[in-house]
Amino acid sequence: MQIGLSTAAFYGKLETEMAAEQLETYHVDCAEVFLQTGSEYTVDFAREVKKRLAGVRCTSVHAKGTHFENDFFGRSARQRQDALDVYCRILDAAAELGAFYYVYHGRHTALLSPLPFDLSANAEVVGKMCEEAKARGMTLAWENVSWCQLTNPERVLSVRRALPQVHFTLDIKQAMRAGCDPIEFVSAMAGALCNVHVCDWDQSGRLCLPGEGKFDFAAFFKVLRSLHYEGPVILEPYSALIQNQNALERALAFLRGEMAKA
Repeated sequence: MQIGLSTAAFYGKLETEMAAEQLETYHVDCAEVFLQTGSEYTVDFAREVKKRLAGVRCTSVHAKGTHFENDFFGRSARQRQDALDVYCRILDAAAELGAFYYVYHGRHTALLSPLPFDLSANAEVVGKMCEEAKARGMTLAWENVSWCQLTNPERVLSVRRALPQVHFTLDIKQAMRAGCDPIEFVSAMAGALCNVHVCDWDQSGRLCLPGEGKFDFAAFFKVLRSLHYEGPVILEPYSALIQNQNALERALAFLRGEMAKA
């Protein structure tokens, strides 16, 4: 397994290319690049970000899916085509970065509102998205998100039956927010899990950096190893959780230590 950091950790504080420059400072094995707005969905911008990464390997790209991912399911054919065009531009940028995975949220709704899971509609959309990713040497990695459609392990299993080509990003904080045990998601995603997002939380569910909360990372990494997961483990904290550079360094060191225990 590789310890990585997302440029999203600096969202709102640094622009994407400036955030990319910071990653080398933390001696991470890999990076996830968060492309946060439409002007960043270009090959030229990706080329600049890759230069700023200074050799840190980009394994995945995460766009701001709320900009366009719902439009894949729009009533208008033009709306759906525009969503596809945006997605393909992001894939081209991701390919320039050398990324293996596109992190997909899927249809979203207001936080904590119920969202029906229409597998037939998802199969049509996600199947096409997988084809476009494959054409660029990439894989779609559908992420469990409490306010989107992939909210529980049962839905993961349904997707795997309908779309065996789909892979998954596991976000442990989103599992917690959906009232699920992250380990149950690991079991459901096993064999198709390709990317992991980590953070931590305290007894009240308040998010914090790894090592500041209650999550048992050593046990979690042990389960990942038992299933032969060797992919990225990306620290993806909200920027408000990071008080200073030392705090982020401590969190990464903690993760390395817990991984070593496993």
